[in-house]
Amino acid sequence: MFKHLIFDCDGVLVDTEIVAAEVVTKVLNKYGCDVSLDQYLRDYTGKLISVILSTIPSANTENIDIQKLMHECEIEIYNQLRPVAGMPEVVKNIPLPKSVVSNSALWQVEKAINHVGLNEVFNKSYFSAEMVPNPKPAPDVYLHASQNIDIAPANCLVVEDSKAGVTAAVKAGMYVIGFVGASHILPGHAEALTELGAKHMAKNAQELQAIINDLTK
Repeated sequence: MFKHLIFDCDGVLVDTEIVAAEVVTKVLNKYGCDVSLDQYLRDYTGKLISVILSTIPSANTENIDIQKLMHECEIEIYNQLRPVAGMPEVVKNIPLPKSVVSNSALWQVEKAINHVGLNEVFNKSYFSAEMVPNPKPAPDVYLHASQNIDIAPANCLVVEDSKAGVTAAVKAGMYVIGFVGASHILPGHAEALTELGAKHMAKNAQELQAIINDLTK
């Protein structure tokens, strides 16, 4: 049934979501948004930084270039990359062809994949939300990936950690495994991903491999 395996990047392959939460929460608070780390993890994980920063009150950003601020945040985040424990080994062990589908910019995806030593495994099969009109939770980037790899959505198996990502992949008609093994995951997140349509839940890389092995026998 499944002919292709698609991984989200942040929070699945690399543990950037907790770093992003730390960096962007600090910026939001600096410019007048009272957002806690837990609130950020609950409400903003998986969303574009540009969208998150747009919530800063305009009165507090009169002399601030939001695009420049966003880029500064992204650079700081990607200078602190942390691979998700065990994930590089699991990715290498699964025989299906693989791609990465992410809301992050293409340069971020490439940097992350190189950081965890998986560039040869994915062979530059990367798809970014900057390639389509709408980011996750819209299905655009998943449908774009499906068209480019020439595999029907129903034959794509997806690994996602965020509510936005699960929503996007489900809307695209793909089969989704929720991954809750990264540092940013809060209690109740697995249940939320299940409600959004994730069919299985993996608490770590080893559980993920076992689920994929069962589904691709």
